[in-house]
Amino acid sequence: MFFFGVYKAEIYLFGACVTSFKVPNGKDLLFVRPDAVFNGQKPISGGIPHCFPQFGPGPMQQHGFARNVNWSITDSEVTEGDPAVTLELKDDSYSRSMWDFSFQALYKVCLHSTSLSTTLKITNTDDKPFSFNSALHTYFCASIAGVSVKGLKGCKTFNKDPDPKNPLEGKEEREEVTFPGFVDCIYLGAPSELILDNGLGDNIAISNSNWSDAVLWNPHMQMEACYKDFVCVENAKIETVQLEPKQSWVAEQKIELL
Repeated sequence: MFFFGVYKAEIYLFGACVTSFKVPNGKDLLFVRPDAVFNGQKPISGGIPHCFPQFGPGPMQQHGFARNVNWSITDSEVTEGDPAVTLELKDDSYSRSMWDFSFQALYKVCLHSTSLSTTLKITNTDDKPFSFNSALHTYFCASIAGVSVKGLKGCKTFNKDPDPKNPLEGKEEREEVTFPGFVDCIYLGAPSELILDNGLGDNIAISNSNWSDAVLWNPHMQMEACYKDFVCVENAKIETVQLEPKQSWVAEQKIELL
């Protein structure tokens, strides 16, 4: 856990998962599901889990392996009063059993006076090209009946309702996206900032650099015990990134209470 005045953040080495971001009014903007476990047996269900090197289902396990393993601390610093920590993940026998490439992932988490920022850097340390997808599967505390997300009008969509295996292609026509039922939708070419009204009296700016897509998710009755208490607004790179040897890809996210 690290602090900036009355702002607090918590991050676990397992999955490099930020699980808490508390603001001056005492609220935690992030949500951890009541069924979450912290024993390393499965990914932490909540906060800001990583999806890498795969988003969603595919040839390897759901959302890849980065959220299933321990990362290591490579640096911690305070710059102009802002505390930050950098975590690292490298390939090993476990990752290579699913994705046979050499890579380095660096994840810097920085707590500012009004915001939490993260920077993810993926470097190809192999001698051959590789490709990947990625996302930050961020869970926000919410009262789902009052939730809305602004900024997605005009985006190309792939809607997984009603059939997750055959998403429907479309275009977002609404100024504000709401969550009256099950929602699982990908937005391609999303803007650099979205505004989340969490239904609890808070407006949150979710801004990014180089996360070109977005995902909205609420499971509704598939998680009857807690679906009313959270919403996922995810920065993502759905379209494949290809890196040549020694090349890097960098993306940033900032969460700020308005």
